[in-house]
Amino acid sequence: MADLFEGRTMTEGFQLISGGAAYTLTLNFDADMLEVYNLTDWTSTAAGIPYAVWFKDQTTAAYSYKQAVLKSDGGNAYNFIQGTTNGFTPANTSGGVTEYRTAITGITQADPCVVTAVAHGMATGWEVRITDLGPDMPTARGMDQLNNNRYSITVLTADTFSLQDPITGEDIDSSAYTAYVSDGSVIGISRTQALSSAFEYDPITYKMTIGTDCVGGDGDVLFIKATKLGQITNLGDIG
Repeated sequence: MADLFEGRTMTEGFQLISGGAAYTLTLNFDADMLEVYNLTDWTSTAAGIPYAVWFKDQTTAAYSYKQAVLKSDGGNAYNFIQGTTNGFTPANTSGGVTEYRTAITGITQADPCVVTAVAHGMATGWEVRITDLGPDMPTARGMDQLNNNRYSITVLTADTFSLQDPITGEDIDSSAYTAYVSDGSVIGISRTQALSSAFEYDPITYKMTIGTDCVGGDGDVLFIKATKLGQITNLGDIG
């Protein structure tokens, strides 16, 4: 069934009083941008952080972009700085039966193809289905050729397994496949679905952890805005 919200821009807002510690926020969609307005720090003395923002797929070092107060209220001096730690951390959790539906964190371009899914809980000989990859996703995730296909697996470690053809048993050679980017799920259909029964897909729960670098001090009033863009057009280098 098609996503009813595909191609639409969506926003949602939250207001809270900070406890001064990292806080994990549950969202209703996969956000492209998260903004935190610290209403307490907006007119604070020097060193306050009235505004912090996170962009999806930003560079690893860019945990947050922040606006710092350089002078006390009335000085009109602010400076944008890039945080390096404890900013924003995506904390999405997979739905379904936890033991048999696991988030993918890596897929090799190799023969055989090896999938990394931390603590996957599966066993050699199981049949699995790879999902949530492919060109129809909102952002490029790579390994399009594996998406929605069924495979048998050979467990290599508690976090990795290789893929085989479920009919012939031959290793899957992914050397020429599209390079893996991010996300994806693996479902152990040997245990979650009998041949005669339907499988009910349980979607991902989208979460974002706002770290101590952006959550403000204990008692600070925060307003948070999450945005999912209907379309992002990459215009490339226009210089």
